[in-house]
Amino acid sequence: KNVDFMKDKAFASAYEWSAHFEWAGKTSPWTHVDLRWRSHICVWAAAQALHLDGDFCECGVDTAIFSGVIAKYLDFARLDRKFFLFDTYEGIPEVEGMSEHESRKRENLNAKRYFDSFEFVHNKFKDYGNVDIVRGFLPGTLAAIDGRKIAYLSVDLNNAPSEQAVIERLWPQLVPGALVVIDDYAFKGHQAQYDVWNAFAARHSLLIATLPTGQGLLLKPRG
Repeated sequence: KNVDFMKDKAFASAYEWSAHFEWAGKTSPWTHVDLRWRSHICVWAAAQALHLDGDFCECGVDTAIFSGVIAKYLDFARLDRKFFLFDTYEGIPEVEGMSEHESRKRENLNAKRYFDSFEFVHNKFKDYGNVDIVRGFLPGTLAAIDGRKIAYLSVDLNNAPSEQAVIERLWPQLVPGALVVIDDYAFKGHQAQYDVWNAFAARHSLLIATLPTGQGLLLKPRG
């Protein structure tokens, strides 16, 4: 495969800044994972969304690696639109309807990977006046963007009930042509999320593209 995007100076610089951002002695707990190809998919989708009318939205942020790459690469601070970042900023909450597997994974990730990243993310985007960081439990906090058009949506909540609730709530706000990046869509061990997303797509007579990165890509039809 030709992966010259990894050699692109602007992309490489944006990824390095976002993935290895440090504040108060803390860095992302995911620096040991090579997320460049997944970041590239997010950047590509976000770049396409610039041709649409609407804001950007990321549900499931943690230390904001993907949104950070997007913001840096697209020089988001200069754009006349908002980027909303939704998360608890303290790990995966207990959600009614989680599968047993999701509950076990939640406990493991919360114990080993997550920390209170709210101030970390605030400092990461301190130079981006159009990035809004919203803390709390989804989908309730989506009230912060009620009535706003959305051109780009990323969902990475690590459990099926929350992801279903988010897409059901936001789908009417997505503009025609809007792109949805589903982070865990095709990864082994995320079957419940895979099933929920496929069921949602089927109800709208749509198909989700399965990407070699493990992500899924859903496009809201223009017609």
